[in-house]
Amino acid sequence: MDKLIFGLTVTVIGIAVVFCGLVVLIGLIKLVAMATGSVSKPKKDKAAPAPAPAPAPVPAAPVAQEQPVQADDTLIAVISAAVAAMMEDGSAFTVRRIRRVSNATAWSRAGREEQVYSRF
Repeated sequence: MDKLIFGLTVTVIGIAVVFCGLVVLIGLIKLVAMATGSVSKPKKDKAAPAPAPAPAPVPAAPVAQEQPVQADDTLIAVISAAVAAMMEDGSAFTVRRIRRVSNATAWSRAGREEQVYSRF
């Protein structure tokens, strides 16, 4: 019976030490994030957002198609328009290659989605 109580005591103490260590690690991570300024602040919702000025039309860039991807001209135009809309400085660009990424790992997809959603 004494061994059982001793074992339970050691288990409880071990769990408490691990929990306290995790709390300290979380605090340190948040402190480093605040110190480097990488903490994202929640955006305030506006009641009536001001209409955005219409972007200047970007001249159509010549598009080079890659042989393995059988993309039609409409898809290339839509992708080029999306890239032009995301470029805020209005600089000219040329679409050189369009590759379909379907065999990406979960980490690659998560990173790509994070980059896309961080602009909203």
